[in-house]
Amino acid sequence: MRPITAVAGWLMLLLLPAMAASAADGRIVFLTGEVSVQRNGSEVVADIGTTVTTGDVVETGSRATAVIDLGRGAEIKLRENTRTRIGDLEERMSVELERGGLFALVRRAIQGGFSVNTETVVGGVRGTQFFVAFGRTVENRPDVWLCVNEGEVFVEIPERGDQTVVREGEGINILDGVRLTDAQPYDWTRELNWNMDPDRGEVYDDTDLDEAYADLLDQDYD
Repeated sequence: MRPITAVAGWLMLLLLPAMAASAADGRIVFLTGEVSVQRNGSEVVADIGTTVTTGDVVETGSRATAVIDLGRGAEIKLRENTRTRIGDLEERMSVELERGGLFALVRRAIQGGFSVNTETVVGGVRGTQFFVAFGRTVENRPDVWLCVNEGEVFVEIPERGDQTVVREGEGINILDGVRLTDAQPYDWTRELNWNMDPDRGEVYDDTDLDEAYADLLDQDYD
C-alpha cells in the first residue's frame, strides 16, 4: 500500500565529552529545520552526519524532520515536535518515543529484533515499515496510534499483558496507552508520507494528525 507499527559531525563538539564513533552508533542522514541532540546534559544543534548513540535524545522543532540511520538495516524518521531517546543499538535494537511521532523502517531481519517503545506500549518487528505517534490525552495518558505500511508489528502492553499483531495496511489505537482496539484499515493512514530518501522525493510528512484523529475517535469512542 502506498502513502496511506514499545530520536556531518558535531557542530559544537567541544561542548561534549570526547567519544569515538563506534559500530553501534547511529547517524543523522537527512534533516530539515531545527533538530538537536542531547547527550550527558549537553545539547548541540544537529547536522547531517551527526552521530547518535545509546541514551542520546533527539528532538525536532516545528516544521522540522530528521532521518536517522541506526545501522543494521534500521532507520527512523522523526516528525516535527518529536522527542525520541535512542535505546540499545547492539543487541535488541530499540528507540523510545517520548513525544510526537516517528516512522520506522527495518529493511531486513535483525538478530534480537527491533522495537519502538512508549511509556506503556512496545511495538516489535523483524522486518517492516510502520508509524507510531501520540494522540490526544482523553483520560489519564495520551492515546498511542500505530499503523503498518509493510510487514507486521507485534504490539504488547506489558502493564496488562495484552498483545496483538497489526498487519500491512492496518492501524490500531491504544486508548489511554493501555487498551488495545481491533486492528483495521483507517483512511488517514493512506495520507502519511512514508518516504525516507530525499532522492525519491519529499521527506517531510505534513499529514494533519489532528484531523486524522477524528477517524479514530469516530470508530473507537462510539
